[in-house]
Order: sequence, then structure tokens, then C-alpha cells
Amino acid sequence: VGYEISDDKKTMNQFLHYDQLYTIRHGWNSPFFIGLLEGKIMGTRCPKCGDTWVPPRTHCWNLACDLQRTEWVEMPKKAKVHTWTVAGWSGRSSLKRLPIILVYGVIEGSKTAIANELHGVNPWDVEFNMPLKVVFKPKEQRIGAITDWHFEPADEWEPSPMNKEKERIKKLVEPVYEWVKTLK
Repeated sequence: VGYEISDDKKTMNQFLHYDQLYTIRHGWNSPFFIGLLEGKIMGTRCPKCGDTWVPPRTHCWNLACDLQRTEWVEMPKKAKVHTWTVAGWSGRSSLKRLPIILVYGVIEGSKTAIANELHGVNPWDVEFNMPLKVVFKPKEQRIGAITDWHFEPADEWEPSPMNKEKERIKKLVEPVYEWVKTLK
């Protein structure tokens, strides 16, 4: 488990262990993962049309830009919920954290959404277009992976009042909370 970055900071190799060692060569996308180590969300922008993406794209997909090579830009740590799901089952390493809220959040200024966990909110309170903030792990815990950060509700956000749909979702996740309490 670890990483190595080239002297020119253009490439990054990452070493992960999931019952066996994996080496991931990030290639042109290395600045995204190096940015995570530095507590930054890096996106790409087309110099012709100005479209911006997180996760990054190497070339612009706008047909008028003729596959223009994109440039790296630091993105704000603000987003909005595009869509989400609530996981009631997971791999062994995450079972005690269930239920897990997986959000596709659109980083402010981006044309695309990126998936990550949403912490600090009840599963029944998540809403479309809910404002989010990006929260990074402490520097010494980062490994240059998507797990270096997560979403949380923006400071100004307040959940809407309980309603029938929220009650339904709450009832669906209650057995998951009870089951997790039994895990050793």
C-alpha cells in the first residue's frame, strides 16, 4: 500500500492491497490523484469551449472542439447531489459502516458528476440538488485514492420536514442499523 510520484509530478503509480497487491498506473490522470494527496479536487477544462469535468477527461467531448486536449484546473470543494443510493450491504471492510449513502455529486463548475460517500446525514434526509462540501481526510491518512475524501452536507443546508417518503426510507434502513449492531 502506497504510491510513487515522478520527479516532474506528471505520473503516479499507486499500490493497493485487496488480498493481493494491485499496481495502478494513472498515466495522464495522475494530477487528479496527486491533487487528492494535496487535499485538492482537480478537474480538466477545455481551452476552446470552457467546459470543465470532474472526474477529469483527457480531451473535450464537445464535437465543435475536435477532441481538444484539456488543461488541469483546481476545482472548488462545493457540489450538489445529482442522484444517490443507499447501500444496505457491502464488502467485509465496510459492513460496520452500513448503511452507506453513495452520492453522485456535481462539483461546482463541472459538467459531470463524481461518485463518493455522503457522511453526516440520515439516509432519509438526502435530497436532489442538496448542497454538499468536499471533506478530506487528514494529510497523513491520504493515499491518493478516491477514499481520501467524502461529501458532507454544506454548512447552510437544513433537511426538509419528515414526510411519507422519508418515513418509508427510514423504515427500510432500520433493519440495517439493527443488524450492524450485532456485528463483532
